[in-house]
Amino acid sequence: MSGRLWYPQLDIYDAVRRIAGLMLFWQSAAMPSQERLYIADFYLANPPLLHKTHMAADVRKEFNTLGVQRPEKTFLSYPSAPLLFQKMEAVQRQALQTLTGKGLIEVAALARGVVTPSEAGTALFEDQFSPLFDSDERRLGQFIANSFAQGEDIDALRRSTGLRRIAR
Repeated sequence: MSGRLWYPQLDIYDAVRRIAGLMLFWQSAAMPSQERLYIADFYLANPPLLHKTHMAADVRKEFNTLGVQRPEKTFLSYPSAPLLFQKMEAVQRQALQTLTGKGLIEVAALARGVVTPSEAGTALFEDQFSPLFDSDERRLGQFIANSFAQGEDIDALRRSTGLRRIAR
């Protein structure tokens, strides 16, 4: 019997789930840009790689309480973060396009470069997507959205992660 490994990083359905969850978890008044959301999604899909990022001491302390395993102690071997981030690009874009096409993301806000759920999106994300996150993944998503990926300067997030995506 042969088996296949499932990689959530490359699964459109899981990307839709993760992005919807991040939209729920984002508590800041300022919703994220597409690039900030993609970086947050990258680390929600690949939490062990958070160990290889630069964080302020208080953010690192909060991260350490989550108990995320280091990449070298996991079953998977991870490629470099920038390489995997680029490999995930098509899946992330398709997931965001799907959510937008279904009317779950505000098109006007997206045109301004900000990803904001629509009223219908907020209701659907709370009702249908929220239960898809277990408590550990919910805590991780809340940490990523509200502590790790926060800040006004996208360049600082790029420097701390080594990730960058050119807007198209």
